[in-house]
Amino acid sequence: MPKRILTTPPLYVKKHEWSKRLSVYCLIIFFLLNVTGYLYYYDDMSNSLLINPSGMFTKQCDYTDVKIDLDIEYDLRPENVEQIESIEIETNLIESETTTITTESEIDIKEKIEMIDEEINKKYCGKSKCEFLFAYYQPEQETKANMHFRSFVNLAQALGRTMVLTNVGSSRINSCQNFTFGFYYNAKALQDMFPDVKFISQKDFQNWLKERRQKPNTEHAYILPGELDYKMELVKPYPDILKTKNCLNRFDFNLDDNTIFKQFNTGKNFSKDPVKHQQFADFLVNNLKTDVEILLTSHFVFHPLFPNVSSPIPYANHYFEEAAKITNRIKPYVAIHWRMERANISMLNECSEALVKRISQLKDSFGIKNVYIATDYPIGGGKTQSQTFHLLTDEHHNSMKLLNSTFNVNSWVSSNIFSSLRNDETIEKEFLGAGMPGIVDKLVCMDADYFLATPEGCGRARSTYTTMIIDARNVSMQHGERPQLKNIVERWIQYPEAGVN
Repeated sequence: MPKRILTTPPLYVKKHEWSKRLSVYCLIIFFLLNVTGYLYYYDDMSNSLLINPSGMFTKQCDYTDVKIDLDIEYDLRPENVEQIESIEIETNLIESETTTITTESEIDIKEKIEMIDEEINKKYCGKSKCEFLFAYYQPEQETKANMHFRSFVNLAQALGRTMVLTNVGSSRINSCQNFTFGFYYNAKALQDMFPDVKFISQKDFQNWLKERRQKPNTEHAYILPGELDYKMELVKPYPDILKTKNCLNRFDFNLDDNTIFKQFNTGKNFSKDPVKHQQFADFLVNNLKTDVEILLTSHFVFHPLFPNVSSPIPYANHYFEEAAKITNRIKPYVAIHWRMERANISMLNECSEALVKRISQLKDSFGIKNVYIATDYPIGGGKTQSQTFHLLTDEHHNSMKLLNSTFNVNSWVSSNIFSSLRNDETIEKEFLGAGMPGIVDKLVCMDADYFLATPEGCGRARSTYTTMIIDARNVSMQHGERPQLKNIVERWIQYPEAGVN
């Protein structure tokens, strides 16, 4: 019997072959996927991928083909340069993704700082580099401070520097005061006196410092009297004292132990010899020629630094207006400047009696009706009107009572000067000293029909304040500007033998 041959139906064989092939293909694909995945993640892990709290790797995508232009504003100050070497910005491309942006080099940043500062300089001083002279402290009261400030304007002119108009208040010119220079003085008139000098207010000077990206450097000069001859020496810096005592902590400049501090001495009696005076002035100028942006100056010298000093800085218009209200109301009048400081106490009663007698004579001789007194005695109560007048006795009070009981004496107190301003607490403090009242008194004395000044023994007979009144009256009489003037000055009594204490 022939053998039977078993055969698979054609359709079954075909399906079985494809099944085997498909299994092989799946194995191959699975293998390739695993190899590719391993290589891909291993590359990322080798580049320090982050590990999240669950222990799984989190991939950060690197969008090397994406370019984003950003405009970023940042403070170009030297102290901030290191902080902006790189900036991290959070984007919303992928949650928690950060992008690192590299800024310009430090050199480029410094160049931009310099360019910005040059524009700021031009805004405040008109040049790409500013050079200021800041006479931050005058040691004496207003009349002498006026003279000293002009000396430093002369110095600024000689050095080609812009002069800072230091603040004023309480009869002083110094950086701690609350009022601008124009509160006491006519800044425009000062500019007319010194047409070649540029001026800047203390407030604008401070604004310049605030706007500057790079803090300006300083040099300090302090001038003292004495020594056999003029000299200059470098001294150990004392920036902390200046910042505390003279309020220089309010100014954003470099003032530290690296600042150059120079100390000058004028030489003995330098102002009495015109040749020595000029020699010292030249020496001072030559030793203060520096390219530093801010020259800080102070002094304790009681004479002008330069032999030729200009006339006093005119006062602001509101003082003339206030003085005119008084003079128009009381003229014709006699004005008395009685500075009781340094009076011989035992003579005060006699001085007062002599004054009463002389006023009575003037009333009869010239038809003078009213009396005005300018004094350092505290006619408004409280402290004296001079910061150097400390000894106030019953003799002072009694002598003033005699005068007031004899005449209706006018003063800045009775005239209620600047009444519209005195609701301001800051301005009201001015009337506790010789600031605003002292200026009004001076102007009223300059315009008086007759002027009596303190005699020797009755007080401080020689003062810059009295001299300023005398000089103004002398000029007016010579030019016929005040035709009502009957005299320049008279001491109402003379005591050649009187001592002073």
